[in-house]
Amino acid sequence: MFDTEREISDTRINLCLDCGKCTVVCPVAQHDPDFNPRLIAQRRLGQNRNIPQDDTIWSCISCYMCTERCNYRVRFPEFIHALRFEALEEGAQLQCTHGGALQAVMHMMARGDLHQDRLGWLPQDVELAEQCDTIFFVGCAPYFDVLFSDLGVDTLDGVKGALRLLNRAHIPFNILANERCCGRDLLLQGDREGFLALARANMEEFARHGVGKIITNCPECHYTLKVDYPKILGSTGIEVVHLTEVIAPLLRSGELRLGMLEKRATYHDPCTLGRCSRIFDEPRQILAAVAGLELVEMEQNREKALCCGASPWVHCGAVNRQIQGQRLAQAGATKADVMVTACPKCQIHLKCAQKSGDGKTTQVEIQDLASVAARSLD
Repeated sequence: MFDTEREISDTRINLCLDCGKCTVVCPVAQHDPDFNPRLIAQRRLGQNRNIPQDDTIWSCISCYMCTERCNYRVRFPEFIHALRFEALEEGAQLQCTHGGALQAVMHMMARGDLHQDRLGWLPQDVELAEQCDTIFFVGCAPYFDVLFSDLGVDTLDGVKGALRLLNRAHIPFNILANERCCGRDLLLQGDREGFLALARANMEEFARHGVGKIITNCPECHYTLKVDYPKILGSTGIEVVHLTEVIAPLLRSGELRLGMLEKRATYHDPCTLGRCSRIFDEPRQILAAVAGLELVEMEQNREKALCCGASPWVHCGAVNRQIQGQRLAQAGATKADVMVTACPKCQIHLKCAQKSGDGKTTQVEIQDLASVAARSLD
């Protein structure tokens, strides 16, 4: 199912050998002189297996900034993901963040005999349509809020906001009590066996319930279910859309109206929702539809937005903190009351940086897009 050499060839990585322009815009390279995409490609294509394992492959944060700059359409992050798979196959050891708790949860969710009780958080006022073939894919928010309670994150607040927006828009949906993690983090870190176990478990659950359409709030769940699953497992026959793609058109047509919220906000484009899925306008249209909310852009936004600075729960260190500090400083420079993001992981990573900062880290409030929009309805 996975042909690493073919994957590497498909990324057009050989074209990196004569360029190097992406190094200028790479957030990691700007803070780490040892990280150079062109040299990483050069070392791998040299096929010299006597050299030590290239540890710089774990520094890439998969932000896809390089793909925006590349004139040759080289898919460098996908090249990195293939190298990580090779490294793990050769015995490399992951430096997991947060004690490896996220990896443990993901591997537990991959078990075939798993029966979860994960809907205890569901508000009683949210209406589900049990016979509907459209589901809302919750993702790992119920686990995030437990694992990162010390950071004061509330990623489930974004999920609840999304559900209330769908209810207000009269869009029927159901939620599966036994859905699993989408598996994207395992895929990015090179654990393809773990990813496949999760993907197959989810597809079996979707088939069991006759799912025809999936709505997500998490950008990584959206991209994984829409792009990675069909690419790796074959056509799923399921339509996958992001919440903003559902809500924004209704706001434009006047079928849905939001309320008022007196705030000055800046929007942080998640890499996977923006550069990967090309969803830039819809989140801003939702914020613009909130009366009283003033949207101010950061220095780097849309295609050029700076990443939240972290990899898939592995190898997070000083360079990542510098990137996060830079992004938070950009938010602070807008004088916004709140930094709005559409990604739970961005919220976690940036709040983690705020808590572990040196006292100079910008302490702007960080909230989920769906949560902000839904709060205006109250």
